[in-house]
Amino acid sequence: MKQILICFCLTLLTLQISAQSKVDFFQGTWQEAFAKAEKENKHVFVDSYTDWCYWCKVMDKETFTDQAIADYLNKEFVPLKMDMEKGFGIQVALKYRIRGFPTILFFNPSGELLVRKFGYQEDNSKFLEYLKEIRADKREKPFSFASQDFDLDYPEFIEGLFGINGKRERTDESTVDAWLENQKDLFNEVSWTALTQCPTGENYKTYVLDNAAKYISLYGPQEFDNFLSSYVYAKVEEAGEEKSQEKYDAAVVLLNQHMQNEEDKEDMNESFEMSFLKATGDWKGYTMKADQRLKSKDLKDQLGFANSIAWTLYEQCEDQECLKMIEEWMNKVIELDPQYMYVDTYAALLYKNGDYPRAKTYAEKAIEIGKKDDSDTAETVVLLEKIEESIKDGKE
Repeated sequence: MKQILICFCLTLLTLQISAQSKVDFFQGTWQEAFAKAEKENKHVFVDSYTDWCYWCKVMDKETFTDQAIADYLNKEFVPLKMDMEKGFGIQVALKYRIRGFPTILFFNPSGELLVRKFGYQEDNSKFLEYLKEIRADKREKPFSFASQDFDLDYPEFIEGLFGINGKRERTDESTVDAWLENQKDLFNEVSWTALTQCPTGENYKTYVLDNAAKYISLYGPQEFDNFLSSYVYAKVEEAGEEKSQEKYDAAVVLLNQHMQNEEDKEDMNESFEMSFLKATGDWKGYTMKADQRLKSKDLKDQLGFANSIAWTLYEQCEDQECLKMIEEWMNKVIELDPQYMYVDTYAALLYKNGDYPRAKTYAEKAIEIGKKDDSDTAETVVLLEKIEESIKDGKE
């Protein structure tokens, strides 16, 4: 009886801890959430996700179960979770131009949008500090557009882009340009969505740059910078395809001339340089640039970046010096965070570098980790078969 009572108490304690360490997402409608926020003078936190978004699921497991984050969100915010491909979530994605996931929307108690924050937040302590900064923001109306007006008349090509009918459909430049030519107001929300989310002719991109001040006053510097980075990235890609240093330099000038956020400007310059080096096949330059960045900041804040570089080199580079350099970085990455994706990449690098016994060990470990967190391990199984075949053939 005593043992049963102890087990019961331990189970109850476990359930209590589990309940305490989860974000209590609001279960009502969008309108009810904002009514609650206004009544209780709280900010609104909207987790925008999709079923297929890997990092959304990681955030569910790693961020929203953090005790400090869960406690703070539950106390100071009205947290709302919305699938951007279902129900009213599609209207939310349209309204706030959300096409990358996860994206977090923050609103003040009056329902005015404060900021959109894109991507998985790896450092929980930094994210908590960010939440506190948002909660301290008392601005009534940061942007000029109406944050809660969803009654907007979108053309079919925009609705298709956001999957309003259950399927995302691409549009083309000529369709968008023809629609824009008939618009009397190129500064309203629908026109802004067309200009920033759809392919347009060069004249409309130039129009946005020429009217940057007004667009920034309406939709904020972040959205303008997002438009600019996409525009410049396309030019960097073109420069890379043509291996044109002149075109690349012109694209960088455009970025530096118009980018609003100085910190983002530095990051964009670095990112675009790496894209150009990759496109031109300068793998030594690409690897050295990545190595420089990895050394300049805390590695735990760059795990995804390191993994992306490593996988690119694994797939496209044959330079052993480059591959060895990134292998060393990935060894550090999996020591910090031995998740399936990272261990899989490390195993692949070991295989390409000819270290078959260790490659086999880490491929098996990746599969084991992947099965536990429901990851699709099919490609790692194929990799393991290749490794075992190499060992069998005596290539070790």
